[in-house]
Amino acid sequence: MRKNILIIFISLLFVGNQLFGQAESTPAKSRKANLKQLLDYRFRGGYYSFERLFWKTVEYPELAQKNCVVGILIVRFDVDCEGTIKNLRITNPLRWGIEAQIQKFLNKTVGHWNKCEDDKYTKFEVPIQFTINETETNSTDAMIVYQVELTGYTCKSDSYFKEKLEKALEKEQKKKSIRYVRELIRRDPYNNEYTEIKKKLLEEKKKK
Repeated sequence: MRKNILIIFISLLFVGNQLFGQAESTPAKSRKANLKQLLDYRFRGGYYSFERLFWKTVEYPELAQKNCVVGILIVRFDVDCEGTIKNLRITNPLRWGIEAQIQKFLNKTVGHWNKCEDDKYTKFEVPIQFTINETETNSTDAMIVYQVELTGYTCKSDSYFKEKLEKALEKEQKKKSIRYVRELIRRDPYNNEYTEIKKKLLEEKKKK
């Protein structure tokens, strides 16, 4: 089981990156194109008005910045054809007051939604990234990227946590492995390989 986890991880580092670079159209690009098209249809003024409202409303909490809270949260919600927001879910939460900022933003969108006649235009999934000082991290999946510059701050890169995870897996350090893979998922939530590693680690933990 542990060998399988390590094989998955190695595949992620080497094979996955090559395939990603060769692809002309990626899942991330498709998600963002579909979301932009949906917001252009449903949000008054389109995607760019939605984005402008975000920048006017959302703040990157100071405490989150100073603790190098970096990652991509995924905001899922429905807007029925009458313009009412329902079923808000924030997956891959970053904590530190960030989710409260997202809630504040969505509250501001009330009254800005166009009506529709088909329920297939009611479901939204918005990946939003918070990052600091150009930290080396996944930058392809987020629809909106909130980056701040902090003088004197250097936040650890994805490669740092990948290296730590690989070493922890080799040494069979489950608690550390789980901690590192959770940080990588927080930064790269659409990465199925990370999710699979976490799943296998938790299954092993339950067996003991």
